[in-house]
Amino acid sequence: METSNLKAGFAKVDITPPLAVCMAGYFHRREAEGILDPLYASAIAVSDAKDDIKWILISCDLIGLGSEYANLAKELIGERLGLTKEQVMIHSTHTHTGPHTRQKPDKEKARQMGSPDDAYMEMLIRKIADAAQLASNNLKYAALDIGYGSEDSISFIRRFRMKDGSITTNPGRGNPDIVEPIGEIDPAVGVVRFKYQDGSGEILIVNFTLHPDMTGGSCFSADYPGHMRCAVKKQIPNCEVMYINGAAGDINHIDAMNLDHNTTSGYEYSKKVGSILAAEVIKVYQRLASPQEIGEDSHSIRFGHKLIEVPLREINNEQIEKAHNDIQSFYDGTWSVKGAGMASTAEISAAFQTVKISKLGNTMSLEIQVVALDDIAYVGLPGEVFSQIGRRIKEGSPFKNTFISSLANGSHGYFPTRSAFNEGGYEAKNNPFTEELEDLLVENSLKLLNSLI
Repeated sequence: METSNLKAGFAKVDITPPLAVCMAGYFHRREAEGILDPLYASAIAVSDAKDDIKWILISCDLIGLGSEYANLAKELIGERLGLTKEQVMIHSTHTHTGPHTRQKPDKEKARQMGSPDDAYMEMLIRKIADAAQLASNNLKYAALDIGYGSEDSISFIRRFRMKDGSITTNPGRGNPDIVEPIGEIDPAVGVVRFKYQDGSGEILIVNFTLHPDMTGGSCFSADYPGHMRCAVKKQIPNCEVMYINGAAGDINHIDAMNLDHNTTSGYEYSKKVGSILAAEVIKVYQRLASPQEIGEDSHSIRFGHKLIEVPLREINNEQIEKAHNDIQSFYDGTWSVKGAGMASTAEISAAFQTVKISKLGNTMSLEIQVVALDDIAYVGLPGEVFSQIGRRIKEGSPFKNTFISSLANGSHGYFPTRSAFNEGGYEAKNNPFTEELEDLLVENSLKLLNSLI
């Protein structure tokens, strides 16, 4: 029987910043005081029969990587390996206990809430490129297979309709004013395996859909994705694990409807969630058939990308002036708004977005990237995608196996559904777009996927 023409290689590089670097994830300044577990940039390189590296997938334990930084990393990878930008996908897992790595804010926002550290960002770009280069150095013949599981006990919709008609994110467990959750989780656990044909090991790409925001505090941690990777590696000898987060924009770990559910937060709970997810990954792994050796010309790697122009919300001078005043009051500690918690956060988010829109114009360019390997496709979208959008893309895809890679090649805020824009709430206000966004993302993703058939 002939040997597979497919080659795959894996590498990971520690990208944990120095202490005192500002952390991202919340609306206040945090400077790192410790390290609970390392942050990594993990890379998989895939090549065809001609030994050309066709595709590199990189997953970083970051809240999101600004598109300017992602492009710099891709350019460096291109210089080293001769690849185009569309042959490299850089994903962020969205940990809320990592450094600021998105767009640089203005000086006052940086002072109040933190900002990317220039020295660290320069190092990070090089380390992401290092991971890609090392993965390409480790190419070996590999067989490919895929399996699925389901895990519905650790992820929950976080947007709720309240008795007063409002929409609230994370209204609190057992809140008597909750009427119903809005949306559905995606419990699918996808596992893609590259098994080295010399028997030396294997690589797993795990895809699931859940916000990594359990750990909190002021110490670096990869949150549950890191714990999942470690737990799987303990069970499977000579195995490397990568995590790709799906359309988790409206999904987190808090079960607001069930007081009996032992939902909590903190480092130990993130370990628990990682272990639960790892257990399902192991079940999927154990069901995988022995990979078949495949003929010389059987594998096909295709890729494509497209920049789409998304309309931004219309604003007027009065709204801009109010937004500036609200932000200044927020910085001064004198700002107040009806409601508390996420309701308050939604309003200050809207102010920041209004100021952002005033500097951008009428549209913003967003990159959609797709990569297909045989009947497996990854769709990279540069934001926090709502689960319904992810399901629409997966259900409409011409590929048998389609995965969403959120926060890919950029980080442009929440990508809500059309209905969420109309309903309002935190996520609908914490982005600059209009309700046209959902259909633009879905239609253009499906066009790109169909172009690869």
